[in-house]
Amino acid sequence: MEIEDVDEGGGARALAGVVWRRKVLLLLPAITVAVFGGVAALLVRAEVLLGGSLLLGVLGLLVLSFLAVFGTSALLVAAADALRGRPVRVGASYRRAAGRLGVLARWAPLGAVQVLGALLMVGLVWSLASYLVVPALVLDGAGVRAAMRGSREVYRRDRGEFLRGTTWLSLPAVVSFVPSLVVLSIGLMATDRVLGTALMVGAALCLGAGVTVTASLFGVFRARLYLTSKRAAVVEAAPRGLHVSPVE
Repeated sequence: MEIEDVDEGGGARALAGVVWRRKVLLLLPAITVAVFGGVAALLVRAEVLLGGSLLLGVLGLLVLSFLAVFGTSALLVAAADALRGRPVRVGASYRRAAGRLGVLARWAPLGAVQVLGALLMVGLVWSLASYLVVPALVLDGAGVRAAMRGSREVYRRDRGEFLRGTTWLSLPAVVSFVPSLVVLSIGLMATDRVLGTALMVGAALCLGAGVTVTASLFGVFRARLYLTSKRAAVVEAAPRGLHVSPVE
């Protein structure tokens, strides 16, 4: 099947059109955000009760990293189905991601290190160069080494597309972060406990909505970038003069 037309010039608007037509793509990251937030809250509470535990902190980071990778994998499966014009089902997406639990668990610690490095601005290039690792793991059943090698090759070829996409698609999360932080600060300083709680909950919901929309857009962008890179690789590898069908 042809990949659904999301022209490169359309950018975020075209990707948003895919999400708008397949609103289930918002449900998958919403589930991940809710589960991730709940587990993170439990881990923070456990840390407070234990007075701070390095072992619990490391284990908690690994658990959260795996949850993020697994949720991302299910979203990528759904996004790829949407781009191929197939039905998008939540249960089927999670089942297909679950079929790759072993390799996803092996990748999760590396993914966590990459995220921390990117946040500290010391591993940003490495993180971008590994951007298509998870799609290869879950969509094509690749191993970690092969997926990393392929992702680096695509990054070297399409570096501009990586940077443009990741910059523009981050806007929903960035835009929601500032008002959420302001409302959260007001809630923390409020003398009325009920009002303060309501403001903090509202701030959390606002930030969660921004993260959910951003994750949905990134899922479509990431899946399409991977699928089109596969198609380009097949075309480049074909002998000249032969017709090569687009990768499904």
